Amino acid sequence: MYAFNFKPKFGFIDFKKLFVAMPFHEDYEPIYTALIIPSVEKANESLAPNEQLEIYRAKDKVYTRSGWLDILENLYTSRIFLGVLIGNNANVFYELGIAHATQQIERQLLIAEKPYKARFDLKDLIYIEYDLSNLAVSVKELSEAIKDTLAVYDINNDRQIQIAENKLSYYEFEVLMHYGTTRNFYLQTDAPPKHHDGLAYLCHSGLLRLVTLPKPPKIEFSFWWIDLGNAVLEHLKIIDEEERVRRLH
Repeated sequence: MYAFNFKPKFGFIDFKKLFVAMPFHEDYEPIYTALIIPSVEKANESLAPNEQLEIYRAKDKVYTRSGWLDILENLYTSRIFLGVLIGNNANVFYELGIAHATQQIERQLLIAEKPYKARFDLKDLIYIEYDLSNLAVSVKELSEAIKDTLAVYDINNDRQIQIAENKLSYYEFEVLMHYGTTRNFYLQTDAPPKHHDGLAYLCHSGLLRLVTLPKPPKIEFSFWWIDLGNAVLEHLKIIDEEERVRRLH
């Protein structure tokens, strides 16, 4: 599967997922067990129970089709992409390149063994250096970086919500009020024409996703609220925070 053609199954960000891209080698396992896991656990201490981060790594090797699809799915939908630069692993750099080209930089976090000589294309990116002989020392720094990444993402997400709300017309707002209480819905054949216009704009603006295509002779359109759409619905108090979080799973 070529990354350009890939479409995630659900099409939205999982607020609780932190995806780790690192080499598959037992020599590097302590980085995961002694640095990444404790850092996430420490960051979770300051998060609400329904916001606790969950770490995810690819289950299969990247060179298998299932492994590659798994990586793409998580790369596109994880709230934080954590890249481990040890060994200058080609697969990690490839995944990092895809992340740079398709995802917000605020969702990306890099760590490297001290001292790390950055490649030319990483020289302007911020990364955390750790001491492989004493990983515990870097736990606090990484946990703080994780919390900072979450905070910056939240600020930018709030800005996106404000921009999206400011662009809503009467028709889009009516669609939000009419269909917003359900996670996904079908467009009824007798729906008012203004609903068609509103739905088209909401899809174009990234609040809704068209799930199914028309199937002659019966035309049915199915829609699914994506992450930004659910955030707007919550901000407008059409749904509550608990419902928004539930829709992410």
